[in-house]
Amino acid sequence: MYDRSSFLDAIKNVQTSSRILCAGFQRDLSSLLDSELPEESARKSLVHLESCGTCSEFFQAIRLQALAHRDLAVPGSLARRMRRLRGHDLFEGMTDSEIVRRLATALYELGKAYALAATDGDYLLEIAQEPVALESFQNGEAAQAMHAARESGACRTEAGLPEGGNNDFLAEAGSLLAEALRLKPHFAEARLYRGFVMHASDHPEEAKAEYREVFLRTDRRVNRGHAAVQLGMLYDEAGEHRKALRIYLWVVASGLADRGPEFAFVLHNIAVEHLSLGETEEAAGMFRTIRDQYPELWASSQSWLLESPALLARLQADKSCRRLFEEIEPAFFAA
Repeated sequence: MYDRSSFLDAIKNVQTSSRILCAGFQRDLSSLLDSELPEESARKSLVHLESCGTCSEFFQAIRLQALAHRDLAVPGSLARRMRRLRGHDLFEGMTDSEIVRRLATALYELGKAYALAATDGDYLLEIAQEPVALESFQNGEAAQAMHAARESGACRTEAGLPEGGNNDFLAEAGSLLAEALRLKPHFAEARLYRGFVMHASDHPEEAKAEYREVFLRTDRRVNRGHAAVQLGMLYDEAGEHRKALRIYLWVVASGLADRGPEFAFVLHNIAVEHLSLGETEEAAGMFRTIRDQYPELWASSQSWLLESPALLARLQADKSCRRLFEEIEPAFFAA
């Protein structure tokens, strides 16, 4: 059951607060809602929401408004209610359905940002870096405005990285992506990233369910391809090599493997699954195909094999397989 009391409390707090949104956050949120430079805006918003209670409160309020509209059909116009929040014009001229759609996109972008921050330390450092010319900043109008804002309580942002471990960021990512899907159930990109979060959170069955939903329901071939690749990886981790092989073969049959490196690596995965199934002739045939038709992938493929002791041992232990690989690349085992 949806918690209506939290919705009402959040809206009441926002409507009665005398504080204003930080200008930078309002600008970034506006860009997110307009799908303009969403990744950059999401990165900045992620850092800001972790450190500014006022803007976090406002963002929570508009999330609750939209979810309540979707789940409970709260009487009245969503657009009118949104415009009453602090009087901001973020939703000026939008219909209810457009607000829901744009907010779903913003939630997706923020959820993706949290997911990447949880799994890539460099990303977290990158989003928190805001290079400025310190001398001109300290002596300019911007610094005076920031000082006045902090003194008045309008801006409570502090310098530094967001606090919270990987699990906290993954949990927040999962929550934001789930909200995006509640607002827009057929949002394939959000479902793909929620599958990614479930996998990273060690919930493989939930991850599989999300990927299967995308693979079976979406009309976009690229999204189906991404879902198929992720499903294949999960099947491989579970030792279900025949299932992994079948779905990788679908990616090739769909023509996606010829689009570029984002899908071409599936050819290597197919060869590996053949090896895992003891099908050395088929594996060698696929590696020959990679060598002859995909030279860039062949270089990567060799590196991946050399970095996998288990696969290397399997190749060397089978006499026929070793002979086949030495035909492909005479110095392979000496590398």
